Amino acid sequence: MDDSEFDALKEDLAWNGSEVVNLNRREITYLEAMQAYIKGEPIMTDGEYDQLRDELRENGSSIAVDTEPKCYIESGVCTVTFQQDKFRNNLLYLPMLSIIGFLWLGIGYEILGGRVNPLVLTAFGAPVIGTVGKAITDTFIFPDNFVAYGPCPTCEAENRIYFGGILGVEGFDKQGKIKCKNCKSEVIVMKRSLRASTLPKN
Repeated sequence: MDDSEFDALKEDLAWNGSEVVNLNRREITYLEAMQAYIKGEPIMTDGEYDQLRDELRENGSSIAVDTEPKCYIESGVCTVTFQQDKFRNNLLYLPMLSIIGFLWLGIGYEILGGRVNPLVLTAFGAPVIGTVGKAITDTFIFPDNFVAYGPCPTCEAENRIYFGGILGVEGFDKQGKIKCKNCKSEVIVMKRSLRASTLPKN
């Protein structure tokens, strides 16, 4: 629509008390793009979407950075921004780091005959243990791993989602779908933007 039609629409929405009237043209385009992607009918490329999202974030738009659930009456879509769960993400590396650590101590004990304190040996080998453990985890056990969490856009119950594979079994890639453990709403989560949205209501 052209500028005059856009202004007329905003005026009509204002008279009807719609919250959408507070959005600018770029924010509305962002919402349209997000809803179109969820429906499987994207109206812009991933690069264009990322550029628009980053532009809105730099301008402090609540549409692109809001971490509190927000619902839009016109579409029935509720959205929120998830966050990376760094604690659980790091826990994924613990099993392999432990195994490599014990192997390092065992080999070191056999070679040095127990003449070096295990704590000193562990500290000395920390860079090797960390590098090898992380490489094996990222390549074979949890490839492309990424854990995110956030409130359900509908009921605000905390939910988590795992992106990546597990021991060769492929999981969620660019986007994932989870069902809220509390209200059972289906939620689409985008890995790159961590934007979580419920499905549009028909």
